[in-house]
Amino acid sequence: MKTKLRKGLRAARRAFNPDEHAARSGLAARAVAGSRRFAAGRRMAVYLPFDRETDTAALIRTARRRGVRLYVPIIVDRRHARIRFYPLEGKTRRGTFGIAVPARKGRPLPARWLDLVVVPLVGVDGAGRRLGMGGGFYDRAFAFRRLRTGWPGPQLIGYCFDCQRTAAPFADDWDLRVDALATESGLHPCR
Repeated sequence: MKTKLRKGLRAARRAFNPDEHAARSGLAARAVAGSRRFAAGRRMAVYLPFDRETDTAALIRTARRRGVRLYVPIIVDRRHARIRFYPLEGKTRRGTFGIAVPARKGRPLPARWLDLVVVPLVGVDGAGRRLGMGGGFYDRAFAFRRLRTGWPGPQLIGYCFDCQRTAAPFADDWDLRVDALATESGLHPCR
């Protein structure tokens, strides 16, 4: 079920021509920039896109202008689906799966100390359950959120196009939930 759904949703996001893709990505970036946690001195994790994911270039430029401290996920253990978040500084190089990563790694920041996380996804349902690429990297990195009681932890914003929203049942218990969704039509709370 998930494999077929992923294939269809990935095809939908690839269908945009380059100008449409850039314009829609820019609108999604504007939606994230409206978050209260998108502010100077805050720590935000953002992905560097591949496979025609919603582009984060405009979001990164805006974050730098506002003084937001940027981090990116880097796969540190592929076998056990582990990522760590490193500062986004300087040049990048190709990392695991061909995803861009900083050429020089600084000191990693534990996921729980991020203020805002812009999460890539293939699909998302109305409750904010995320369908990723299938590796479980984000599910594992933010599993602590299922156990929290009082402390809210980082705000997770799914970053995608409206065509990636789905009503198809796919979620498993371990699938990560996002707090909000940023698309070309705005910022949509999920809870």
